[in-house]
Amino acid sequence: MKQLFIFFFLIGFSISAQDFVSVDNLVLQYPRYSEPEDLAKRIARDFKDDRSKVRAIYRWLTHNIRYDLDAYYKPKRLITFMYKTEEDRLREIQKIKDQIVKEAFLRKLGVCEEYAQSFKKVADLLNIEAEVVKGYVRNSASEIGRVPRATNHAWNTVKVNNQWMVLDATWAAGYVLNGKWVKKYNEYFFDMPPKKIGKTHYPDSKKWKIIWNSGPIEKFYNQPIYAHRFLSSPMEVMNPVEGKIYTNDSRDIVLQIKNLSPEIRLYYNYKGQQYSKRPKISYKENIAYITIQNPRRNTDLYLFLNRSLALEYKVFVQ
Repeated sequence: MKQLFIFFFLIGFSISAQDFVSVDNLVLQYPRYSEPEDLAKRIARDFKDDRSKVRAIYRWLTHNIRYDLDAYYKPKRLITFMYKTEEDRLREIQKIKDQIVKEAFLRKLGVCEEYAQSFKKVADLLNIEAEVVKGYVRNSASEIGRVPRATNHAWNTVKVNNQWMVLDATWAAGYVLNGKWVKKYNEYFFDMPPKKIGKTHYPDSKKWKIIWNSGPIEKFYNQPIYAHRFLSSPMEVMNPVEGKIYTNDSRDIVLQIKNLSPEIRLYYNYKGQQYSKRPKISYKENIAYITIQNPRRNTDLYLFLNRSLALEYKVFVQ
């Protein structure tokens, strides 16, 4: 039974990628186009179905656009413009978006806005319905319980076969490590599972809040931090479902995780500790009870699956 569980666990990580092996192999050989129109023409020539076209746009962007850390740390000033009518306003906004895409293709650099607007631009050229979604994401335990004043991310939705897919090319392209951007493709953020979107992304618009059943933003920010390794698996946190853990200095912390295979090696680490430790684990049916030694101080808790970060919590010892 354990072998079957691991088999399906591994399949969950790779089945989506396997669907697009031929698409990816071809797109990764494309030139580094400097105009979205050239990319759209090539995709239209090579692929006939919309799902393959969507994948092609996505993989080209994640492969060719690097995240611009300088622009992230030193954002540009807010752009202002004058207009007389609603048509003028929309026209000026489109000019700004087109300029964002133009610079992204020329410089091969961008932050989330460049990735998201570039995806939509090429999708528009291919007559595929797509939207840019503005909203909120969280990256570390320090953000648990702290709702920002303004949106901090942009990603895409795209309609294929009359169903909306959710894509985040920014997070799929790589990640930041020790102040540097590391290019490493992440399959999870292509066609994200609808039931798990609310673990990592929260939309600003009412439309997508309703579609994704997002709930209050405070609830979103009070969750643990979920890493893609955890979300790509069949595992589910049963307790605690909030990101803040309150305990006293004599009681150990117990996490409950559903569908955790005994074959997976689990480790934990508190902020500032040099070495990770193995927790005590017991099972009752399909629930794993994970006992973690009390830190005896307020700190951040990190849980690892096979040495890959999976969950983050804030711990308060009262």
